[in-house]
Amino acid sequence: MEIRDIAAYPLQDDLWNPWCIVTVETADGLRGVGEAGGLWANTDLYAKVEYAEKFDEWFAGMDPLNVESLRVKAQETAWGQSRISQALLSGIEMACWDIAGKHYGEPVHAMLGGAIRTELPAYANGWYDGLETPQEWAEGAAEVVDRGYDALKFDPYEDSVRDIENDEMQLALDRIAAIREEVGEEPSLMIEGHARLTPGEAIKIGSRLEEYNPTWFEAPIQAHQGPAAFREVREALSIPISDDLASIENKFEAFEFISERAIDVIQPDAANAGGLREVQYIAQMADAASISIAPHAAGGPVGMTATVHLDAVLPNFKIQEGFNEFTRPDWVSDVIRDPISIEDGTITVPDEPGLGIEFDADLAEEHDCNPMPDHNFLSSEFKDTYGSQEHAE
Repeated sequence: MEIRDIAAYPLQDDLWNPWCIVTVETADGLRGVGEAGGLWANTDLYAKVEYAEKFDEWFAGMDPLNVESLRVKAQETAWGQSRISQALLSGIEMACWDIAGKHYGEPVHAMLGGAIRTELPAYANGWYDGLETPQEWAEGAAEVVDRGYDALKFDPYEDSVRDIENDEMQLALDRIAAIREEVGEEPSLMIEGHARLTPGEAIKIGSRLEEYNPTWFEAPIQAHQGPAAFREVREALSIPISDDLASIENKFEAFEFISERAIDVIQPDAANAGGLREVQYIAQMADAASISIAPHAAGGPVGMTATVHLDAVLPNFKIQEGFNEFTRPDWVSDVIRDPISIEDGTITVPDEPGLGIEFDADLAEEHDCNPMPDHNFLSSEFKDTYGSQEHAE
């Protein structure tokens, strides 16, 4: 079997996070689909389209069933660990697993070693766009719980960077307190920090979070501070600490965090880190250190579905992020038939050959659009543009 064509399809339109869908076609007509990381791996989606053409030339004639050979060829080059290269490799690798599953008539999780679970717990994200007052946040959280979720993540800190003003910190704490009072002690709360505070500020805030018993405090500090600073925060607090994909982009960086025991939960993103196998390697290292994995998945349904196949085989899997019900425009289901749904906070692992996704490239081109140059989801301009979508339907 030989690779004949690799193509990338940028999707933006009214999505809050740009998506880049990647297809790989073989000489005998099989086509696989994957997703290359959007927002964090280069906001210029058209640059990804150009870069996909380089991979098309580079991988032409290679066997898509030999996924490891493609991964090694892509990573063991002087530029192979760049963000845009890793993102494109991620999408291509997913697409090759999709091809392999279709070829052998097996779901991707069977290609990755076999599922050890058929249902996954999920937490809600993206539900709080447009909410302001603590009461609004409490009501929004209650709607999420009413949908069947018993876990939800949110960033209550507005747009603070490095330091947080006292009034902003109090507003954040008031929001968290209102949510806890509204939904009770049972639902899990994940507090998102989006990697923008100093270690001292993160410790100050984290000490105030302890009374609300969060499941984890995510990305409390700036990513460039590295694992030693994460460990400093972790050792100062009694609540679990997690990274985010700005901190860990591949297995090499993951090893530093794992070996230093800097985190309690690791969250690589298969659409950015180099694909499903890369995240599987990260999970294995983390499992040896008794660190749980909760894969990041803030992109589209292709990356989400591929990640669910991966979750099914990971022994230290904890919970899966889910934006499905809160941030997707209606047109998405026409472009990508997504077999993944979240019912009562639970995802059923698909059992169709490959990923089980159908992608309409012609319809995708109708939503071809590059994001704004400064695609900063913390800015007021971004919130005015993309934050007006209903947080619950």
